[in-house]
Amino acid sequence: MNAPLSPTSPATDPSLPWVLVLLPVYNGATYLAEQVESILRQEGVRAHVLCRDDGSTDDSVRVLAELQARWPGRIEPVADGLGNLGASGNFSRLMDLALAFQAPAPWSGPVRYVALSDQDDLWHADKLRSCMTAMRQLEQARPGQPALVHSDLRVIADDGREIAPSMARYQGLQVGRPSLAAQALSNTLTGCTSLMNRELLELGLPVPPEAIMHDWWLSLVASALGSRTYLDRALIDYRQHERNAIGAKAKDDNPREKRFLKRLAGFFDQRHRTIFGLNARQAGAFLHRYRRQLSLKQAMTLRCVKLLVWPIPPMQRSIFLILRRL
Repeated sequence: MNAPLSPTSPATDPSLPWVLVLLPVYNGATYLAEQVESILRQEGVRAHVLCRDDGSTDDSVRVLAELQARWPGRIEPVADGLGNLGASGNFSRLMDLALAFQAPAPWSGPVRYVALSDQDDLWHADKLRSCMTAMRQLEQARPGQPALVHSDLRVIADDGREIAPSMARYQGLQVGRPSLAAQALSNTLTGCTSLMNRELLELGLPVPPEAIMHDWWLSLVASALGSRTYLDRALIDYRQHERNAIGAKAKDDNPREKRFLKRLAGFFDQRHRTIFGLNARQAGAFLHRYRRQLSLKQAMTLRCVKLLVWPIPPMQRSIFLILRRL
């Protein structure tokens, strides 16, 4: 096992895989240094951080400057003058920049692998190495095709106390369903766990305004037009605190009869109208962009998802349940 890299390592090992980590920052000073240190101390992989502050009003910019001084040549801040773009917009901006980024010597050349990161988590030391092993297996099976690797997470409180050893089980996520229909209805990818190859970024970008989230869109691209794999082990400590944009929520543990009544009520519940409409909008944008690359079954699936826009709750729910079985 390779020892963790330190800030004072004078040289780089060209035999190590090189990964560009995209880190959007917004008022994240509290946990930022701890997260960046966990990224740059990855074992068996050389990580480089491309970060962009989205107009923070706390000490985030100062923390980044201190980290840049501590880890020379390993952190690249973006100063583009575009102001606040929001969480998804900030990630999209960084992904666009990643395609033009050149790896440093001795690797050189365009970026081959990109990982997404949040600003307040903690990466396990073998996070990138485990993902890279799985990535190479995908690329060997389907050379030149888009590929995506993602994993489970350990849910922790802001003080580091464990809430759940597995976010997938905690939330009851069906991460083992990679079909296009399943992914069009529900995003089972937690973006901060993902590792993507260049082919996925080139095919998936730009993320359109109809996309619900940037990681959801890329998950659809990998599911429909490439390959993906899920690592059923926690490689990140996913920190929960009051400033989480999107957090982990426990699954419904009600007795079976109560769950049945809840599902029955759902056929007439209009609270899902908004998300069904967003599902339909995203599916329509995906079908429009990739129509010529999709199989007949995939195109028909997306057309069915588009039907979720019908504002009749029982019909929406029926379509949803049919699609979930595909």
